[in-house]
Amino acid sequence: MGILHFRISEQSQIIKLDRGIHGQNMTLKKVVVVKEPTATPDYKGGATVQISFLSGGLEISSNVNSDEISIPFKNTDEVTSINWDLNFDAEDINQNFTTSVFRYDKTGTPVAFDSTGATPGALYYIDMYFDYASLFDYNSY
Repeated sequence: MGILHFRISEQSQIIKLDRGIHGQNMTLKKVVVVKEPTATPDYKGGATVQISFLSGGLEISSNVNSDEISIPFKNTDEVTSINWDLNFDAEDINQNFTTSVFRYDKTGTPVAFDSTGATPGALYYIDMYFDYASLFDYNSY
């Protein structure tokens, strides 16, 4: 069993892994959001995360945020930890993939990230944890 962990610290970011992962069932197990606990700006209930290896309309269908994972959190909470058990048949995950973070309703200014804590209400980071069967594709040998 493998674990994919990555940290999002920018509104639009390229995540760089040490190697790619072949297409297989991926299970989102945990999301942790750490932010400056000021009530402003209003995130309208949380944020949505778009991950390139889950895009294309084949994994997440929604009348609100297709191809995005909705992550609820309160504006005044410093740390939100959510346990999930969401299964996806992910495509091959390249060594480099992209993520984008938006407000729940996609209105207003883009989501702000600031690891220093100087920006009121800014996100420090979002950690995402997936588990999967194998790093290697044994079916291709």
